[in-house]
Parts: sequence; structure tokens; C-alpha cells
Amino acid sequence: MIFGAGGASFEMIRALVEKLPVMITPRWVSTKCQPIAVDDVIHYLADCLKDERTAGGTFDIGGPEILTYREMMERFAAIEGRKLFIIPVPVLTPKLSSYWVWLITPIKPSISMPLIEGLANEVICRENRIRELLPFRLTPYDEAVRAALSEGIAN
Repeated sequence: MIFGAGGASFEMIRALVEKLPVMITPRWVSTKCQPIAVDDVIHYLADCLKDERTAGGTFDIGGPEILTYREMMERFAAIEGRKLFIIPVPVLTPKLSSYWVWLITPIKPSISMPLIEGLANEVICRENRIRELLPFRLTPYDEAVRAALSEGIAN
């Protein structure tokens, strides 16, 4: 998950946190992911262009933390000084969730449905070769949220 202002994942989490102090959620809120700040993705792309060792390679990239979607929403809420209660239930389907997200967020079902369907799968780096080739300080999740919020893009 690439995390930054204006991105679908950021705007979806932002709208859910800001509009729903109590959430009934599907089980996917317990799925682990490794969100990466958009600036870190750009840093990797630019550095790959400058370093021959990356030519023709494929690399997993992720942020410095592995979080569940629930943890991401709770931390987002804490940064904004909001209280958030999340109640996971086993009956919400991805299709139903995407339409619910469409009602609450600015993200259309054509975008939210594939995002939500993907949330059932862990998205974490399986290898970290890129960290050895192109080491730099990765942006922690809370810092990425604050940076995106400071950009002032409204939903």
C-alpha cells in the first residue's frame, strides 16, 4: 500500500476515520500490510535509475512497520485526536464493503472494490534486498499520515 495525500488508500482511511467513530468492519481489518510513504516510493524509483545493481531486478518495497488495517485506522484516528471503535464481523462481503465505502468516502466502487478484495491478502515484503542496495531512512506510518494531512487535500 502506497500511502500519501490524494491516494485512494489514504483518502479511504481518512474518510472512514473522520466520518465513522464506530465501524462495523469485515475480518480484513486484521490483515497485515506494510504501508510505504509515497515519498519513499519516489526515493526508491529515483535511486534505482542511478544504481546499475538494480537494473533488470524486481524488488519488494514496504515501509518500516507491519500493521493491520485496524491498527492503521486507530493510529490515524489518534493522530487526529479522534476516538474510534471498530467491531469486526464475519459477514460483510467485499462487494458490499465497496458500496458502503462508496457511500462514506470519495472513492468510487470501481476503485474501492479491487482495493477491498485485495485486503484479504497480507501485503508484506517477502525479501528486503532493496534495503541492502539502497539504504535510507524509511518514513514511519504516523509520520507519513502527518505529512499527507499537512498537504491539505480534502476528501
